[in-house]
Amino acid sequence: MKDSLLLLSNFIKNPKEVGAVAPSSKFLTKEIIKNIDFKNSKNIIELGPGLGTFTKRILKKSKPNTKLFCFEVNKQFCSYLKKNVIDERLIVVNASAEKINNNLKIFNIQDVDFIISGLPLLNFPDAKKRAILHEVKNSLCDNGKFILFQYTNGLGKILESYFNKVNRSFVPLNIPPSFVYVCEK
Repeated sequence: MKDSLLLLSNFIKNPKEVGAVAPSSKFLTKEIIKNIDFKNSKNIIELGPGLGTFTKRILKKSKPNTKLFCFEVNKQFCSYLKKNVIDERLIVVNASAEKINNNLKIFNIQDVDFIISGLPLLNFPDAKKRAILHEVKNSLCDNGKFILFQYTNGLGKILESYFNKVNRSFVPLNIPPSFVYVCEK
C-alpha cells in the first residue's frame, strides 16, 4: 500500500512526468514481458520504471549476464529502486530518455536488444516525443524491439514513422486499461 501511495503522490505532483496512478497489473506486466526474448538478451533498457513492477519481472526472467538499464528522471523513484530492487544486473540511471545513447557510451554499450517504456509519451511536447523515439531507434540493435504501453490509443502514426513494424494489443485488466505497442526496426 505504501508503494501505491508513493506512486499516486508523485503522479499528483507531476502528472506529465509520472504517467501512472497505480502500479501496473499482472496482466499488463505479462503482456509486456511476453515480447522479450530473455534467452538471447544481453542488454535491456526500461524507460520510466517508476517503482519497478516490470523491472522485477525482467530481472527474474533474465539470464545472469543480462544488464538492465533503468532510465528514471524522478529521484525518489531512483532511490526507491536502488533500495528495493537489489540485483547486480540492475543499473539505475537518473537521466531522461533523450540521453540514452550518451549514457550507454559510459557503460561501453553499443546497442540494446529491448527497450521497455512506461513513459506517458502522449503527455510530452512533440519535440520531446520525437527526440525520445530517435534515441530509442538509434540505440536498438537491428532485430531489437521497443515495447511500450499507454493508457490512450494515439501513438500509432508517430511510431510507424520510426519503426517498420508496429503491433498493438489491448489490456483491459489494468487501472486504467492499457494499449501495448510492440515496435520493430
